[in-house]
Amino acid sequence: MTLLDHFFVLVFAVIYPIAGFIGFRRLLRKIAAGMPVNRNHLYLNTITWHWILFALGLIAWANSGRPWVVLGFNFELNARFLFAAALTIAGIALLVAQVRRVASAPQEDLDRVKSGFGALFLLVPRNGRELARFNVLSVTAGIVEETLWRGFLIWYLGQFMPVWAAAIISAIGFGVAHGYQGLANVPRVTLVGAVFAGLYVLTGSLWLPIILHAAVDLLQGRLAYDVLRRIGTEDGNAEDSHVQSSS
Repeated sequence: MTLLDHFFVLVFAVIYPIAGFIGFRRLLRKIAAGMPVNRNHLYLNTITWHWILFALGLIAWANSGRPWVVLGFNFELNARFLFAAALTIAGIALLVAQVRRVASAPQEDLDRVKSGFGALFLLVPRNGRELARFNVLSVTAGIVEETLWRGFLIWYLGQFMPVWAAAIISAIGFGVAHGYQGLANVPRVTLVGAVFAGLYVLTGSLWLPIILHAAVDLLQGRLAYDVLRRIGTEDGNAEDSHVQSSS
């Protein structure tokens, strides 16, 4: 372990989430004040910073000379991987079924789903261009966040504690890092992070956590997009008066 490893963990696990929390609160104040905010720009900005962190992580790892398989970039088709793959497929199938139910859900259910997104609903895609860029963001989050929070952080913490403890801490840190979404969502995100961590520890590979993470974000984005369309243009247009969608 090098000084660069310590610094990198500090950046992506502490500084970056704090900056995100502050930035999101500032954004909400702008929206409340009636200032236009460009969702496509926000998506692109997040995508860019995620890939910058990813590149820094790879540089830190390559600088140490450690094998990439230790980070989780490996694939071994065995019983544990097949079991984890079955769980991943089942989880994605349940999420797909949830999104499809929105197509026939009554109005009161749609309102409840919308309220569950909280302030984040202001930032969900509202047209095809935004949805396409949000999908890129979702895949980016799957690749980058799993590499950092599962691959890098569990390895890092594993130098000081058992792997299972490192996995638990990584899940908690992942949930807290998403605290900008609202404190009520932290337990839910922590639980989701625990699922990702469990897949990683079970298989020793990042591929299934990456796939599931990207699928969760993609389907949640699609769910919010469909809910907004079902609720009607009146609600959407009211919000679009404060949030621009041009690129």
